[in-house]
Formats: sequence, structure tokens, C-alpha cells
Amino acid sequence: MRFLYKRPKVELVYEELTDVMDVMASDFFIFLDLLVFSLIFTLFLTPVFHSLSLSIFFFIGCYSLFSSFYYFVVKRWTIKRDQF
Repeated sequence: MRFLYKRPKVELVYEELTDVMDVMASDFFIFLDLLVFSLIFTLFLTPVFHSLSLSIFFFIGCYSLFSSFYYFVVKRWTIKRDQF
């Protein structure tokens, strides 16, 4: 049965792989991951918080901290690196 299966060309595989990498490394998916991780982090710490408003403030603070860390450290470093 192996002779019936035609393997794709290497160029097509590389092209498809770069498309997948571009989508997965896009800013939208990164910020979506940060949102999910902040939510999970907040849910794990719910026994520590005494009110719902404190949990919401912690979630907003956690997401803004992670997002600003990504933007100011990772994003700016790659922009400065690409300029040289």
C-alpha cells in the first residue's frame, strides 16, 4: 500500500509549515494565550481572594502585566533586532 501514497514535495511541506508558524506566532494568538493563562492563574488563586471584585482586579492586573511584558520585552526586542 505504500507505493499508492504519493509524498508531497519538500517545497510544499516547507510552505505549509511556514504558514502554520506564521499563524501560531501571530499577535492575536499570543494575546489570546495570555488571556487564557491569566484566567487560569486567577482561578487557581481564588481561595486566596476574599471577594469577586478583588479577583477581577487581579485578573485585569495579571493580564495587563503579562501583555505589557510581552509587548515591551519581546516585541520591542524583535523590532530593534530587525532594524540592524
